[in-house]
Amino acid sequence: MPRCALHLFIYLCAVLSILALVQISLISYGSPDPDRYEVHDGEKPNDNLHFELKKHRLPKCLIIGARKGGTRALVDSLALHPMIKAARREVHFFDRNDTFVRGIDWYKEQMPLSFAHEVTIEKTPAYFPSLVCPRRVYEMDPKMKILLILREPVVRTISDFTQVYYNRLELGKSLPQFEDVIFQNGTNRLATNYKPLRNSLYEIHLRNWLKYFPLSQIHVVDGDKFAMEPLPELRAIEKFLGLPSQIEAASLVWDPHKGFFCFRRSAGRAVHCLGDSKGRAHRPVSPATREKMRIQLLPYNSKLFELLGRRFRW
Repeated sequence: MPRCALHLFIYLCAVLSILALVQISLISYGSPDPDRYEVHDGEKPNDNLHFELKKHRLPKCLIIGARKGGTRALVDSLALHPMIKAARREVHFFDRNDTFVRGIDWYKEQMPLSFAHEVTIEKTPAYFPSLVCPRRVYEMDPKMKILLILREPVVRTISDFTQVYYNRLELGKSLPQFEDVIFQNGTNRLATNYKPLRNSLYEIHLRNWLKYFPLSQIHVVDGDKFAMEPLPELRAIEKFLGLPSQIEAASLVWDPHKGFFCFRRSAGRAVHCLGDSKGRAHRPVSPATREKMRIQLLPYNSKLFELLGRRFRW
């Protein structure tokens, strides 16, 4: 046999051996891991070529805020939907330069595994007041769907301050008095640059997002209604995301001791509640201070209502 023919014969034998080993491997493993693969309707479940692989995908929807507005409860309740995959931590990709420079591929790897027909959601409340986030999000995906949950701004501000207060307490830092930081230099004028208060100036931050995204891509959730009766708000979100209504009322379990809803993925499963830091008592604030805040926030709220074309009970 000529040398070239012999080499060709040996090469073909090697290729056939490899193919045989691959076939044996597929047979021995059987059906793929159902958590990583999906069989499409009408396809044979033992045909590996027709399985769709789960993979990390960029989010199709962002929960951008507002901080202390109910974002954790919102993402946990949305995760009850079988077609929603939610990132379990705040990634802070768009608002922090040290994470943003890591690039889109890094960001994608932070997302949960999902199929192509599922909706991946990421929640970082710091996105809403950020000046740079709207442009960065738009440049990544101009079709991004955005969820924004808003609470009555005086209550939200006090909740924000309470978290700052306890964070400082844990670190052994000096503890501020609410009236000392919420008003300018001992006056009755609101210190609108104080971060926990500025986070409640919803109209200012929303205008920044509307420079890049139409209102049709921004769904605003009434956080006060959501806290007491979440299902109607969740139904509206399902419609906004183009998903069938599959979050069940039985999955939303009221806890009278905590004073908010907990979640159960299915019958017989354990009920999951938010951590102890959620629902804790706010720092005491006098009715007079609350009223001063309410009156001075009215112009911001009125402008917000004009932007949205709807009113809240504030």
